[in-house]
Amino acid sequence: MKAIKVFSASLGMVCAALLATPASAQQSYNFANGGNCNFPPATCSVTGSATVADTLSISAWGAAAGANFTAATITDQSSSGIGIDSDGNTAPNHAVDNVGRLETVLLNFENNKVVLTGLAAGWFQTDSDVAILRWTGADTGPNMANVNDFRGKTEAQLVSAGWTLMSTRDLDYNDGSSPYTKSTGIAETAANASSWWLVSAYFGLAGSNTGLGVDNTANDYFKLQSVSAKCFGATHGGACNSEPPSNGTPEPATLALVGLALAGASLSRRKQRKG
Repeated sequence: MKAIKVFSASLGMVCAALLATPASAQQSYNFANGGNCNFPPATCSVTGSATVADTLSISAWGAAAGANFTAATITDQSSSGIGIDSDGNTAPNHAVDNVGRLETVLLNFENNKVVLTGLAAGWFQTDSDVAILRWTGADTGPNMANVNDFRGKTEAQLVSAGWTLMSTRDLDYNDGSSPYTKSTGIAETAANASSWWLVSAYFGLAGSNTGLGVDNTANDYFKLQSVSAKCFGATHGGACNSEPPSNGTPEPATLALVGLALAGASLSRRKQRKG
């Protein structure tokens, strides 16, 4: 019986190893001078793991009233982070803003699915209301050139375009010095994870001004200094940063663990019959 207990315990540990999911860890991506994602370039790499997304690419988009988004230029704002030049590069239009064109930063964590947990602005003028949206469309990701200006849209229209509004925040609310940092308040669960997120100047939506200090859809100017995220896995169902098997077969390490589990179970049965 001792051998049976030993192999049963081993089988249990192997199964636990197969089923265990590592806890998610928060990672900050800082676009300011000296930050780990100092812009430029538009793609940065950090030390990744099974719980930390290792790559982030950013792009800028702007939409005139009622028109589709078009690609814009990300501007290097030194220690303040990044801005967007879609309607002028002089202050305050060199920031991310909602005056004239609605401007937004697209965050692409590649094949990793994350929850955006925090934001920081290195600078703002007048106000800094932001909207945080999660891509809920196809795994192939968004084509922003086919997305219409968010202003005046309903929640259903946003969802139809592949985007879900997850949070609104006033980054400078009750914060008197840079960086102006806020938690997104988004529940940190796998169900809320996505590979693509938008950090947009606030555009208004019925019932969306729930964040403290979020009020109107005009005169919001901010420079995005950093974002924080927690990784919950990859788009193909594996751990963060893992590549999908090229032929759809299990990875060698997984096969070895399964083989060990089956061998242990078989030997346990033989011992039991002999006893």
